Amino acid sequence: MRLKDKKVLVVGLGASGKAAALLALSQGAQVRASDIMPQPPAAAELAAAGIRLSLGGHSPADFNWAQLVVLSPGVDHRLPEVEAARRRGAEVIGEMELGWRFLACPSVMITGTNGKSTVTTLVGQMLAQAGFKTLVGGNLGTAVCELAAGSAGADWAVLEVSSFQTDTMDRLRPQVGVILNIAPDHMDRYPDFAAYAASKFRMLSRQEGDDVAVLCADDPNVWARRKMAPALIWTYGQNGPRRPGGWLENNEMVLAPGGEDLRLNTAKSPLPGGFNRLNLLAASLAALACGAPPEAIQQVVDSFRGLSHRLEFVAEAGGVAFYDDSKGTNVGAVAAALEAMDRQVVLLLGGRDKEGRFTGLGPLLSRRALRVICFGEAGPAIHRQVSPFVDSDLAPDLATAVAQARASAGPGQAVLLSPGCASFDAYDGYAQRGEHFQELVKEASVG
Repeated sequence: MRLKDKKVLVVGLGASGKAAALLALSQGAQVRASDIMPQPPAAAELAAAGIRLSLGGHSPADFNWAQLVVLSPGVDHRLPEVEAARRRGAEVIGEMELGWRFLACPSVMITGTNGKSTVTTLVGQMLAQAGFKTLVGGNLGTAVCELAAGSAGADWAVLEVSSFQTDTMDRLRPQVGVILNIAPDHMDRYPDFAAYAASKFRMLSRQEGDDVAVLCADDPNVWARRKMAPALIWTYGQNGPRRPGGWLENNEMVLAPGGEDLRLNTAKSPLPGGFNRLNLLAASLAALACGAPPEAIQQVVDSFRGLSHRLEFVAEAGGVAFYDDSKGTNVGAVAAALEAMDRQVVLLLGGRDKEGRFTGLGPLLSRRALRVICFGEAGPAIHRQVSPFVDSDLAPDLATAVAQARASAGPGQAVLLSPGCASFDAYDGYAQRGEHFQELVKEASVG
């Protein structure tokens, strides 16, 4: 892609927007940048680099000027200014698309409603263990435009992909693409579930016959759309045989890409829950498709301890275990966390509603939850949905919810923060919410 002297407008100046603006500038483009915030974190650095900024709102003049509009993932591609630029003939792409066009190595891309950060990290570690020079980022960690700047000599880029990023894909083509699951999420952004699911499969639309698509056969919303993938399909699930693909047998994963079957053991894996066995299987198949040997994959299976704020054990006090699953920001993630627990729980649900339907958790709550504490902006709405199934209380904030949960839970039980909601009613992100939860738990334990 040639950007020299091209008029490029970057919209949204978080980490992704900053990386996109600097990459375009390094390629000789004329760059402007815009953000609705009056002083986004990247503003000073971009201004010092000579980039003209429009802050506190978007200027129609910038969109009229641009030949290429690059959107950060959080920017809605349906904004009137964006639509007007597209009608005028400007190319509109996302930051991930721009970065991918400058990547000097093939890519593995992982998407799904839940588990994609875990699987992305696993694949990255498996390829690194195999001796490949590996870049890891995308929706997780480093923006693709930043990875691209240092991709010379790399063997693989392993990228987590959100639906917001697939919405703005154009030419992007992963050599290995993984779709883990599709459950209702971000329904405040999409007109219906079908549109959200179709966005996930856009990631595979440019693959070719010699590429690999790893698809979960156990997820009905993935399986029903499998014919949308033009590549060679490897399927995986709890039961087999699945060829080409993989399945689980007791404490083993059977990998059957073609030819002789390979068996890897999961008995030593520190990851909790049956859903994580499927995550390990998906990651192992993706790494195998990239050329990683079974020995390297097995070493990571045995050692990977999971991600922060994803069903993370925090502490035990008075016989009560506390788990931080702040990354569980949708109803499907809550269900997976509840299924993974080996004891009865007091569950903390709440935050900013993404129009999730918590009534679907009813039977599971009846079996696994002693009580639900509903907190934050969405607390009252969640309380109305779950109270017919389980004892439910309201709390104005997370601190109060933790105090109520501590009073409700007894020895041999657990307190689980798996909020099923975004965090932006009170926090900058799920990580800050999880860190606050851990602080509250540890302060109370010491006290």
